[in-house]
Amino acid sequence: MHSDLVEARSMARLKCPNCSGKFVRQVARGGFKERLLEWISFYPFKCQVCGLRFHQWGVRFIQIEGDGREYDRLSRSLPMEFRGDQIQGEGLVLNISMGGCSFYTTSELSKGASIRLEVRLSSDAAPVVVDAAVVRHIYNQITGVEFIQWQQNERERLQLFICGLLIGRHS
Repeated sequence: MHSDLVEARSMARLKCPNCSGKFVRQVARGGFKERLLEWISFYPFKCQVCGLRFHQWGVRFIQIEGDGREYDRLSRSLPMEFRGDQIQGEGLVLNISMGGCSFYTTSELSKGASIRLEVRLSSDAAPVVVDAAVVRHIYNQITGVEFIQWQQNERERLQLFICGLLIGRHS
C-alpha cells in the first residue's frame, strides 16, 4: 500500500520537460534499450498535450501491457468531414487525442487509406484541419485514424482543445 501511495504522489508531480504540462502518461517500452533501462527504474512517458516522449528516473511504475497507445483517448462527439482519393464523407468523432481519433461514418473507407480531416471543435470556430491521417482500423462503421501531417497552427488549436478536456477530466 505504501508503494502505491509513493507511486501516486510521484505521478502527480511528474511534468513534461518541454511544456511543463501535468498531463503525462507512462507508455509502453519501445525496444531492447528501454527494457534494459527499466531495470534501473528509468521509464518512458509521453506528454498528452505537446506529444514529447521522454524518460524519467524514479519509483517503479505500473507495467504497461496490451494497449500500446501513447495518448489517452478523450470521449467527445464532434462533427467531422473527410476526403481522400476518390472518397469523401462525413462522420461523428467518438474520441480524440493528439495522436488520432475514432469516428462513426457510413462511408466506405479502407484500412491504410490516407484522408484529410476537418473536425469541428465548436460551432463558433473553423474546423481543425488534419492534412493527412491514415486509417488504422475499421469495425462496424467505426474508423480509427492516426494523425500523420498537419500545419503547426492546426496542431496548436487541437492542443488547446485537448488540454481543456484533460483539465476538465481531472477537476
